[in-house]
Amino acid sequence: MLGMGGCSGSHDAPRDRVVSSAAAPGRPAAGLNVPSLLSLSIDDLSQRIGPRKPLPPGFSDPTLIPLLQRHERLDSTAYFQTPGLALVASFDYRTRRVSDIMLLGSNENELMHRAQLQLGADHYLVLPVFQENHPTRLLGLRVLGIALNQ
Repeated sequence: MLGMGGCSGSHDAPRDRVVSSAAAPGRPAAGLNVPSLLSLSIDDLSQRIGPRKPLPPGFSDPTLIPLLQRHERLDSTAYFQTPGLALVASFDYRTRRVSDIMLLGSNENELMHRAQLQLGADHYLVLPVFQENHPTRLLGLRVLGIALNQ
């Protein structure tokens, strides 16, 4: 099964926190059903979770570096913050379809919980994304929609 090895398996220390969109101490973090967002257009995603925001300073997606080096066409990206989650959605500029969503944060278990994700799901994969300059530090989780029988 494809989804079984998706997450990094790291167990983060309690001091690790999700990036700046984390809920205030003492309040439970709001959840967001991220799998339900994978089938939306970027415009529908904006309507559902709020307006796009500028990418965080210095943000770079380490998975895009090989594409940039080969001068391949890249999808467009949009950054969003919701209560408890910060995410970057990749989408095709022409079709407006969201191709994947990356949840930013260093605590894998907390991201999985807040995004309502499950390993081994039939319609999406959860993959760890590590920092470019620190390959053992989690940058976030990428959620990819998959279509079976295609």
